[in-house]
Amino acid sequence: MENYVKSSTVKEDLGLDSNVVKCSSHGPLHGYVHFSKKQLHQNGKVVLSGIGGAVNKAISTAELLKKDKRLHQTNHIFYISIKEIWKPKENEELQDIEVERKIPAISITLQIEEPTTKGLGYQSPTESNATKPIQRQGKFKKNVPKPKNKDDYPFVRNQKKHEKKENKEKKENKENVNNVKNT
Repeated sequence: MENYVKSSTVKEDLGLDSNVVKCSSHGPLHGYVHFSKKQLHQNGKVVLSGIGGAVNKAISTAELLKKDKRLHQTNHIFYISIKEIWKPKENEELQDIEVERKIPAISITLQIEEPTTKGLGYQSPTESNATKPIQRQGKFKKNVPKPKNKDDYPFVRNQKKHEKKENKEKKENKENVNNVKNT
């Protein structure tokens, strides 16, 4: 492939409307959850989609939304075809190469009302869903006093123990070497 350059890429049209939350692998999860909650509040329904590496992000977003409310879920798993056309760099004798790749994708529909048609991929809300809203966990422990002396920090104590052990081993090695020399 070093003699070829990618000239164009043709992606299959998904036919998704504007109310779809398109998850990417780089976007923040909390952003998708927040935007999806707005869509649910306004429309009573939200569609999450993810392609390739973003499939797990779409699933995680759906699971977090289901923790807050009792939602009906319909999953649609499919592949998207992408055609790439590669042209030769210099050699005119080489022909164009057309490569077709199939990338996994998912579309998750979450809605408050029960859908009229329940097809393949439907999941009804369970009792374990909608237990209680997600609590944000603090970054630091509260009400834990700071040590007054820097030697009281756990990592300093461990480091000192390690240094003592190394010094003891060095001392024993020197004694063993001296004993060998004396004999």
